Amino acid sequence: MPIERKVHLTYPPHLKDQPLIYELIKKFDVVVNILEANVTPQEGWLLVAVRGEEQFVKEGLEWMSAQGIEVKEWAKG
Repeated sequence: MPIERKVHLTYPPHLKDQPLIYELIKKFDVVVNILEANVTPQEGWLLVAVRGEEQFVKEGLEWMSAQGIEVKEWAKG
């Protein structure tokens, strides 16, 4: 069953030039919508909505975390 999760992704400096969103989309067949983003020379963060089959969304976000990206559920407020 398709789901959507909104998450805040924080990239450390050594990963911000890597195409990890592209790899997430290709490896896990999910749709990623970038809602907000900020990138500086020190780090980058994105607020994204990830949509797809529940298993693939979960596995994809776990994969992002394993790459060194901080993945946090987004709670407005």
